[in-house]
Amino acid sequence: MTDAARPAGTPERMCPSTPASNATVFLGMITPAGRVAYVTPAVPAEVALAGLGDSDEPIESRARLAGPCVTSSCGFWTGSHCGLGARMAASYAETAPPAEETLPKCAIRRTCRWFAEQGPAACPACAHVVTDARL
Repeated sequence: MTDAARPAGTPERMCPSTPASNATVFLGMITPAGRVAYVTPAVPAEVALAGLGDSDEPIESRARLAGPCVTSSCGFWTGSHCGLGARMAASYAETAPPAEETLPKCAIRRTCRWFAEQGPAACPACAHVVTDARL
């Protein structure tokens, strides 16, 4: 089902790896080890971005941002699901998905496209994603 056809009252799916131009939520900072240090509760993207200051590095290489899933407007959309979320979950499939109570505290899990489609298997992979805004 596309988001346009979702029943009234169901949440809009969020992309957990969106460029700053589409961001509505700040998920966390990228650590020197290349992992996401999540923040909760949700912080509006514009508030977090204003506080990150100027840098030669793209904001997406320093912060993880989320925004509405744009489905067919995204190069990763397969026509029925997010190909990036599926690929990332599959790349971490050799590790057992964590139990719900051990998942990172994520501000968008309830509406996350990857979690909705891949379940808890999406979370270990998600923590390693750094959006490349130059693509």
